[in-house]
Amino acid sequence: MAKNFEEKASAATKTASATGAAAVAGEGSGGKNLKGNKNSKKQVMSTPWRMAMKRLKRNKLAIAGLIFLVLMILVCFIGPLFSPYSMNDVDMAAAKQPPSAQHWLGTDDNGRDVLTRLLYGGQISMTVGLAATALEILIGAILGCVAAYYGGAVDFVIMRIVDVILSLPTMPILIMLSAMMSDWKVDPSVRVYYLMVILASLGWAGTCRFVRGQVLTVREMDYMSAAESLGIRDYRKIFKHIMPNVIPLIIVMATLAIGDTIIMESTMSFLGVGVLPPMASWGQMVSDGNNLMIFKLRPWLWMPAGFCILLTVLSVNLVGDGLRDALDPKMKR
Repeated sequence: MAKNFEEKASAATKTASATGAAAVAGEGSGGKNLKGNKNSKKQVMSTPWRMAMKRLKRNKLAIAGLIFLVLMILVCFIGPLFSPYSMNDVDMAAAKQPPSAQHWLGTDDNGRDVLTRLLYGGQISMTVGLAATALEILIGAILGCVAAYYGGAVDFVIMRIVDVILSLPTMPILIMLSAMMSDWKVDPSVRVYYLMVILASLGWAGTCRFVRGQVLTVREMDYMSAAESLGIRDYRKIFKHIMPNVIPLIIVMATLAIGDTIIMESTMSFLGVGVLPPMASWGQMVSDGNNLMIFKLRPWLWMPAGFCILLTVLSVNLVGDGLRDALDPKMKR
């Protein structure tokens, strides 16, 4: 998994210098453009990003994955509005029913509608995946840029922190922290937000290391020397000239990290230390399959959630592969 992640991330970094020189030149000239030049329109139409989007559109698997993700998000967040049931409606008279016209995916032991809980579980699983990934990418990208740009003691301190975090056993720590929240009786609805922060706190180190390696390369390029000669302030050089040139790397890493985070949250919920009842998540619903009778006689309780995890993570990886190929300037497809 780590090797595949590194290969995908390194492929995306090949577009880093495509727009850097133009950005510095634009800032050095005060951002003025030659409006009357007809050739400038042709240059706008052939920017690296536009060419990357054209390559992405030709990747049918990536587009299929993107369409599925959009549909899954719409169904999970809008679908419950049209359901006659809520996530925690208990109806013991309707308990353990198979799929029917009233309950498309049947009911569980408490008479709750499985389809409705599946949609709410998708909301939680995808929200945790997206929010935790966004936070870890933000922290890792900023610290990686700062460490590579300033070097010296700043780089040493940040990278030693990264080494410590990467050496920690992630799953045992997550289980330990979840057990502590259970002892403190943290409300399940609030526990989800703590889970996002914990996953991000343990996941930003890998992003920081990859971004630092890319920034070390970008910092030595000619347009950065031009930025130095123009006397541009450090924060402008970092956020206007360096950060935009590591965006291809960040995008690919983010798409792959979303899938990993969803699997991590599902694993924790499956083990009973992630999202707890009465909240629903896909991993928690799959854990119903631990009961042999449910596994054999009532597969509608756990199979839909398992397929949702499989298809969602597969779609995320397809989109990540498509972005990797689209942002690679050597790809001619």
